[in-house]
Amino acid sequence: MAESMKLHQSMYKVAIFALPISIGALINMLASFIAMMMVARLGQQALAAAALAVSSFITVLTILSTIFYAVSILISHQRGEKTPAEIGRIVKNGIWLAILLSIPGSCIVWHLDKILLLFKQDPYLVTLTHQYFHFAAFAVIPLLINTVIAQFYTGIGRPRFTFIVAMIMLPIIILFSYGLVLGNFGLPRLELAGVIAANFFVQFVVMFCIIIYMYLSGTLEKYQVFSNGIGLDWQLCKSIFTLGLPIGVQFGAELGSMAVATYFMGYFGVTALAASQIATQYSMLVVMIILGLSQAISVLTSESYGKKALNITPEYIYAGMGVLSIAFAVIFLLFFGMPEMLIHLYVGTNKFMDKELITLTSIFLAIAAVTLFIDGIRNLLSGALRGLHESQAPMRIGVICLWLVSLPCCYFVAFYLHGGPIGLRLGFMSGFILAVILLWLRLREKLIAV
Repeated sequence: MAESMKLHQSMYKVAIFALPISIGALINMLASFIAMMMVARLGQQALAAAALAVSSFITVLTILSTIFYAVSILISHQRGEKTPAEIGRIVKNGIWLAILLSIPGSCIVWHLDKILLLFKQDPYLVTLTHQYFHFAAFAVIPLLINTVIAQFYTGIGRPRFTFIVAMIMLPIIILFSYGLVLGNFGLPRLELAGVIAANFFVQFVVMFCIIIYMYLSGTLEKYQVFSNGIGLDWQLCKSIFTLGLPIGVQFGAELGSMAVATYFMGYFGVTALAASQIATQYSMLVVMIILGLSQAISVLTSESYGKKALNITPEYIYAGMGVLSIAFAVIFLLFFGMPEMLIHLYVGTNKFMDKELITLTSIFLAIAAVTLFIDGIRNLLSGALRGLHESQAPMRIGVICLWLVSLPCCYFVAFYLHGGPIGLRLGFMSGFILAVILLWLRLREKLIAV
């Protein structure tokens, strides 16, 4: 059994593993972030519509894409046992599962505007989301397949690959977004829909380029991805789905609860929605850092689990919290100390900027900083449990705490205690605090049991 590493060594290992994952995800998100900055130039209504559209689509996409976190977990376990052929089988069937899940996923996304109407959102804002959802439906297929490929490279210990791909994609997506959102370069002016249209085109091209690269570099042959034919193994697909579904439900249910909270925010008007969208966009950049750390903890824990070296697991968790704390020292400085700078950076000097929007967004950013730190701890604990092949507990705790604690609390504080938009954000934090406590208790039980 491997000897325990010192905390600073563990922090270094976690940071080095998480950094390319987080940066890759950040760069992917940065493309969307910059595209949304272009949408912000179109006015408050476009920004408010973006809040509804993005929160709805991201919920569905997250449910589907995070299922494939199971691919890197299973691959890292096989890597510990040194079985490359089995890794190839996991990749092939992961791609098949991505294709199968994209069919119902695309159908749901196509009709998401109807869900907005069910929640009695502003009909005019909903009309601004129609075209966005239609392009998003087509984008599901390449997004899921690219997720499988990214998880493959993460699982074999090469997360830098996702960083390189993201770096290549970033300027291309921004360029196409600039053309399609604002109607430049002779391209049609799609406004909000231009954001996802640009993403769809680039993701589709990149998907084929990566597969060709894997073939030419010998990666497909090394891991025997298609050596035994292209047929799918239903049993292995079921294994990936069974392990990944709780992860997908957890993340999807969490984002789903946040989407519902966004719908609640819509009842307070366009300004509240626009302020929420600005704060949420900055928050999503931070979430990418958190998810990178969570996945690093998950993969490293799974690898140590495969090697029967569980004594390292607590050190990975403490190391992750150390890295998280260092990152949040900067985030707190920005969100608490420089909110107006962040707001003006996002929306520019638009004529729709007013004192109410600036004040509300500044408060939202401060609340978001605290909530995100608590959520970061929660995701690290969830990642460790998933690495120990315990994905049910994070799912149950996440769903229960956010749907049965956060949403009722935020609704009660906002509408019954007349806390308004600020009360809505504060009340939502309650479920995250409870989730951290429950996950820590469950992780202690799991480590004692194994």
